Amino acid sequence: MKDPGTDANGRQMDKLTEMGGRLVEKRNPHEFEGVELPQFNAKKDPNGPGEGGKPFEFDLKNMTADEQSKYNHGWRLNSFNQYASDIISIHRSLPDGRSDACKEQGKTYTSDLQDISVIIIFHNEAFSVLLRSVHSILSRTPDHLLREIILVDDLSNHDDLKEPLEKYFNDFPKVHLVRATKRQGLTRARLLGYFVSTAPILVFLDSHIECFPNWAEPMLNRIAEDNQAIPYPNIEIIRDNSLAVGTTIAGSRAIFAWKDMTFQWEFLPQFERDRRKNDADPIRSPTMPGGLFAISRAFFEKLGTYDAGLDYWGGENIELSFKAWMCGGSVEMVTCSHIGHIFRKWNPIGWTGNVGSKNSVRVAEVWMDDYKNYYYERILFNLGDYGNVTHRKELRERLKCKSFEWYIRNVYPNIVIPSNMKYAGVISSLAQPKCLDSMGGPQAQQNYPKMYPCHNMGMNQFWHFSDDGQIKQDEWFLCFADGQIASKSFCEPSGPTWQYREDSVELASHSNGVQFV
Repeated sequence: MKDPGTDANGRQMDKLTEMGGRLVEKRNPHEFEGVELPQFNAKKDPNGPGEGGKPFEFDLKNMTADEQSKYNHGWRLNSFNQYASDIISIHRSLPDGRSDACKEQGKTYTSDLQDISVIIIFHNEAFSVLLRSVHSILSRTPDHLLREIILVDDLSNHDDLKEPLEKYFNDFPKVHLVRATKRQGLTRARLLGYFVSTAPILVFLDSHIECFPNWAEPMLNRIAEDNQAIPYPNIEIIRDNSLAVGTTIAGSRAIFAWKDMTFQWEFLPQFERDRRKNDADPIRSPTMPGGLFAISRAFFEKLGTYDAGLDYWGGENIELSFKAWMCGGSVEMVTCSHIGHIFRKWNPIGWTGNVGSKNSVRVAEVWMDDYKNYYYERILFNLGDYGNVTHRKELRERLKCKSFEWYIRNVYPNIVIPSNMKYAGVISSLAQPKCLDSMGGPQAQQNYPKMYPCHNMGMNQFWHFSDDGQIKQDEWFLCFADGQIASKSFCEPSGPTWQYREDSVELASHSNGVQFV
């Protein structure tokens, strides 16, 4: 029986309205008379700038004052080079970057792959970047596999994303626009897109991406093989300044970090390399980046879709990863699918409060069992108000999902779990209100810790002190060598160890007299 809240196309319109969204109707073209479109390049020129994923060449010193102003303004708005994007064609070509093994695998795909609804969330996205994202999908997805593209505007305030955007896509029957009536954040905005979608496979993509040729079929075939697999592509870096992009052979997988419950990349462990026969085989991944993936509608709904209690941004990918693995599915990088993504050095989209921590606590409370305490100690047990999670716990119970212990043993057995630790906490100075901060450690290109104002949030200022006199944070040790303190993957066995002296509340390198006081 059809849900009374759905329309003739199967869209859940009542839920869309209830959560705070509206579907923009197609209009008579004459209604857009006088609406001007912003700058973009729609020419199809094989020799044009940026073609084939090549870098956009420019010399800032030789730009006119007006060009430099546009360049600087674009960077301030987007944290990438919008000036270059406006000049590069929205139809620029990209090469087929699949390996020989992937091309051979493609010959074996089933002929009856299911079609997709692509859902893209944007907030104040650069107009030309958004258009290029959409056109890369339209032009590189077989027509019979693409049912629709749903653009969800999370309350943008840029004028070019209002009527100009509606005018541009008015004549594209497969492109639909949803407007949030209030600021939703990524997770709830994706739910708005889900309510409007109708295809059996959902693909969630960011708004600053470019799909390579043959991007969709590998992920759809994996779902055809196992409809409880959640595939994500090999995500290629689109350079933020030149917009250059190419394809690579995947050698990493997504994991999570205890310190803040965010996803990280790790090189493939030996056991995963041994399991794969060639580079076309999927990579079993403990988590996923979250911005680009495909999922069966049936499995998405079985898993309770997204937790609408997750605010703005963060945590939704970790929650979906945990419950996929623990409730009968899997998360896998499908290495034969390539999608480029602009990686920005800072996020121009702001929100209030520490929503990342709140979201992570909410996920931990539902899915991590006693392992949640490894995360909680990293935030000094400052859990805050993470809302009511009763319904999410009931979902886990109803699905008879496995324990987090099972997840650790079977999905992420190489995770570093703090053990043999004598002390844990913040290393602070008595001389000034500063704490020892890893600054992210070598993973963030920070090889030397620094004394930094204490923020009382733990995370990069939280350390473990082991029984054998070692100080560590995650997989990094605090070593004394060559006259200075450095973060390393291990300390020399013959090197000095640390000593915690409770009588004088000081921490000293036992053989070198180096102290934190």
